[in-house]
Amino acid sequence: MNTVEFKHGGREAGFSYIEVMVAIVILMVGILGVLAAISASVIQSRGQRQQLTARHILGTTMESIMAAKETDPLRLGWKSIGNVGSNLNELGVPQGVFLTGFRPVQTIAGTDEVVGTGDDSGAITSGYEREIVITDLCDTDRPSANCALPGTWPVKLRSVRVTVRYWVGTTERQERLATVLTDYSKSN
Repeated sequence: MNTVEFKHGGREAGFSYIEVMVAIVILMVGILGVLAAISASVIQSRGQRQQLTARHILGTTMESIMAAKETDPLRLGWKSIGNVGSNLNELGVPQGVFLTGFRPVQTIAGTDEVVGTGDDSGAITSGYEREIVITDLCDTDRPSANCALPGTWPVKLRSVRVTVRYWVGTTERQERLATVLTDYSKSN
């Protein structure tokens, strides 16, 4: 019988299964890191777009409130600048027209042409809610009934704060805009 002998002159070259598995794990960690970075970038970009939309809603809401203040006093005017149930007239009838609490943002201002009131209509701007808070302020030079030492002057100062709430992924975010309005039309 003839036998053939093979001699191994040294170690065989190549990779073991463990080396291949370690290389795959390292490669996967790198790929997952890149995917996470891309995902975070997309979410951030979407968040910036939503923030711009929220700021646009804030601006148009504040413009609408100021326009209502300057409108014909028989229709709206200073008396209407308040939340529903506020700004009682001399007969005790509320004159405020702006809804309270967070409400869906609708695309059409309604017949009064003022956003944030009960007659708003149109499609709802998905993912956004708006809150309008209007508070009478005390003018120490002309104290009104809402001052610590009540006076007889009519309210001339009101704080207006508009908040828009939206979500980026599952994270809630808010944008706010605040100002103080004064009724310059009063002669007293």
